[in-house]
Amino acid sequence: MMSSLDWIHALAEVEKSGQAWVMATVIGTKGSSPRESASKMVITSKHSFDTIGGGQLEYAVCQKARAILEAGDGPSHLLENFPLAAKTNQCCGGAVSVLLEYFPEPAAKVTIFGMGHVATTLVNVLGNMQAKISWVDSRENIAQDHSINGLPSNVTPFLYESMLDHIDHMSHNEIALVMTHDHALDYHLVEALLDRKDCRFIGLIGSQTKALRFKKRLASASFSKAEIESVHSPVGISEVAGKKPFEIAISIAGQIIQVTQTKTSTKKGSGLSWKEINNVLSEEKAQI
Repeated sequence: MMSSLDWIHALAEVEKSGQAWVMATVIGTKGSSPRESASKMVITSKHSFDTIGGGQLEYAVCQKARAILEAGDGPSHLLENFPLAAKTNQCCGGAVSVLLEYFPEPAAKVTIFGMGHVATTLVNVLGNMQAKISWVDSRENIAQDHSINGLPSNVTPFLYESMLDHIDHMSHNEIALVMTHDHALDYHLVEALLDRKDCRFIGLIGSQTKALRFKKRLASASFSKAEIESVHSPVGISEVAGKKPFEIAISIAGQIIQVTQTKTSTKKGSGLSWKEINNVLSEEKAQI
């Protein structure tokens, strides 16, 4: 589906939504072509923003971009040549070279329930991560204070009458951190998160005593041993001692980094080689 947003404004939208996307840029044209070099568009799995000329050329580019998005682990850059008569059945008769740049979704999507002192420090730490962070509370005055004071660009605050309402809006495979001002609410949030059965990680702030009490209640509520053990409480790296907000926040951030780390790619080099670019340009010349 085509959107009326231009590609510059679309960037902010796709970044905020936390979805993967492809930037398509016309880097060269030969003969007659629908748009000039440097024309751009942004493509997601369901939408496209702006245009590089429309018609079958744009359709072919979107199809190629969505194949990259569906694969999920494709090359970060791909250079394609589109002879307009041969590949796209357009009457322009020229050729267009398009650079496709793949930007995966953030390494993590994190929902933090509660805007207390530890959560405030944690948000500022995780603001440096490649992550989409939802920050949830039900206390209007506290939520307004944080909005006024400014938040990291990857953090979106949410205000609900009940924080439980946010769980229906969470996406698959999220990291959930339960750290509200109310132990009873914490329990109901953990129960609802376990009912989803699709969280990547559930962390609960508190003492060992609180953790034990919650585990007993969850067992009484017929959750399995594996489900109960999947709740990390007290959340955070145990080796990081201390009870000050910044100490607890650092220990939680460290655990989140452990969860989200992936093996470093063993591929040699990065980006496009000159040989790859030259091959496309040579192919482009041969088709004019």
